[in-house]
Amino acid sequence: MSTQFGKNDFAPHLHTIFRVETPMALELEMVELKDKSNAHVEQFALLFTGPASPWLPQGTYTLLHPEMGELSLFMGPKGPREALMTYEVVFSRLIAGGGARPGLRLPIEPEG
Repeated sequence: MSTQFGKNDFAPHLHTIFRVETPMALELEMVELKDKSNAHVEQFALLFTGPASPWLPQGTYTLLHPEMGELSLFMGPKGPREALMTYEVVFSRLIAGGGARPGLRLPIEPEG
């Protein structure tokens, strides 16, 4: 059974290290948590930074954290920032009882 993590699970671990062991050993620092949630949808993104090279292509990776344990997350590189590679993990799910109806399209605000 998998655990569904929310933004409040990650918030206390901002600026801490998550390790990737496979396909190569890398330390990634969670540097930002962007929250775009509304009454209907929980939407948030985590930004990680790591070495500029080697870098990880888009895919699902197992991240290890001393307090959160082992997490399988789908992440993709966003590109270099301040001589580090930046990666993004995005979460988006309907909030139970949030009033959303099947087939209802909710507006998603563009980043910027």
